[in-house]
Amino acid sequence: MKRYLKLFLSFLRVSFRIQTAYRSTYFAGIVGQWLSYGATFATLFILVSSFDRLSGWTADEVLLLYGISILSYSIGAAFFFTPSSGLSAKIRSGEFDASLTKPLHPFIHEMFTGFNLGYVSHFTLSMAVIVFALVRVGFQCTFLSLLRLVLVVLGAALIQAAALIAGSVMSFFTVNENPVLDFLLFNMKKFIDYPITVYPRGIQFILTFILPFAFMNFYPASLLLGKPVPEGFPAVLPYLTPAVGVLCFALSVLLWNWGLRHYKSTGS
Repeated sequence: MKRYLKLFLSFLRVSFRIQTAYRSTYFAGIVGQWLSYGATFATLFILVSSFDRLSGWTADEVLLLYGISILSYSIGAAFFFTPSSGLSAKIRSGEFDASLTKPLHPFIHEMFTGFNLGYVSHFTLSMAVIVFALVRVGFQCTFLSLLRLVLVVLGAALIQAAALIAGSVMSFFTVNENPVLDFLLFNMKKFIDYPITVYPRGIQFILTFILPFAFMNFYPASLLLGKPVPEGFPAVLPYLTPAVGVLCFALSVLLWNWGLRHYKSTGS
């Protein structure tokens, strides 16, 4: 473990130098993300405020919901967005073969070299929004409540990472654009911008038990706010986010390794 930590810090220093080589571009990107997601947060807040409540959730509570989603995404994507989204291109060009020659497992090598410091914008903005929302809803700041917040965010981050990793596996077979990653990352995740209780029961079931995206933000927020689960669902669900995160991440790594075993170089 100590060796891997030392290696990661070395790769992190290299990534920092590369990504900040043109500092004005780097910081302009951060400001751009703040403005983009800030506008989304504001639009969401105004939209829900106009209805007073959305399926029993106030505007502040929906803001917390979306904030947890972006925060957990920033953590998971910092490690896995670049390796996942860029895997098809690296396989097509033959660049991925370099990972097979390193004295590290290819998965670890891809994760370390693909770490993206640009997600600091998502992280800082979502943290500010979460603090704002928690203050507005009267969140009781105790050691136990803060521990719950940390655990559910980390669990949600593992699920976000798992979605990226699992979605990238198709790249081992298609060696081209990956529609699975787009489906998981951009299409299905739109459903969790709002409480899943606004959707029909079938979609609630899918987002809980088939593609557990509701554990990215809905169940963590429900635990922090004391919100009930959808009618008929087990009351224990809000407490399961860390366990679901570990399980999803482990399964996604197994799936990635399965794809790797079937990988055939393009010969580029």
